[in-house]
Amino acid sequence: MSTRDNASTPLSIPSLYAGELVEKLLPHTPVKSYPARRTLYISSNNANFFYIIAEGKVELCREDSIVIAIGKAPLVLGLGSITNMYEGMFIRTLTTCKIGMLSAQEALGLIEKEDLWRPLANHMLIIAAKLYTVGMQLSAPTTYEIICSQLHELMSEDESVRGSITAERYIRNKTPLSRSGVMKILSSLKSGGYINIEQGKLISIGVLPKKY
Repeated sequence: MSTRDNASTPLSIPSLYAGELVEKLLPHTPVKSYPARRTLYISSNNANFFYIIAEGKVELCREDSIVIAIGKAPLVLGLGSITNMYEGMFIRTLTTCKIGMLSAQEALGLIEKEDLWRPLANHMLIIAAKLYTVGMQLSAPTTYEIICSQLHELMSEDESVRGSITAERYIRNKTPLSRSGVMKILSSLKSGGYINIEQGKLISIGVLPKKY
């Protein structure tokens, strides 16, 4: 049985341009330390914000608290709010984080000053592709297909993420599926030897059946 341990998916592959943006913008940005589970809004009271994650790990969430993706420093999020890319979304810290925050207009001014339009455009294209992938996953025709895509996403996460959350919780954080529906399919896949789960944590994943 082949496995996909640490196999990368479009959501798990980091933006190649985030590091350059963080390196150039961070020296001009006030940085604060935030504890885990802190919520940071990308848009609030008609104001848009740009976040530079210098240290730590965060998750990007929809307004209904569905987790879109998990990311770690170096990472930049939020400037797409001026094009409604992040409409209704917010950031939640998963660990203690050091984060710089600018208004969208301040960020645009720095991007102009540092001549960062090309890496910014490339970064935003990558983020847009990730958001498209999320939409495609959540619009899969069956619950089983949604769960399979999320299992592959979980397997591609860092070991620190996989070791800190159960497969059931990870899937339900990122989808509107019920606990009973998720547990039923996970139990069947585990019984069939398609996935290895210990104490609820996903250890490995094999070739999943195309149909349930």
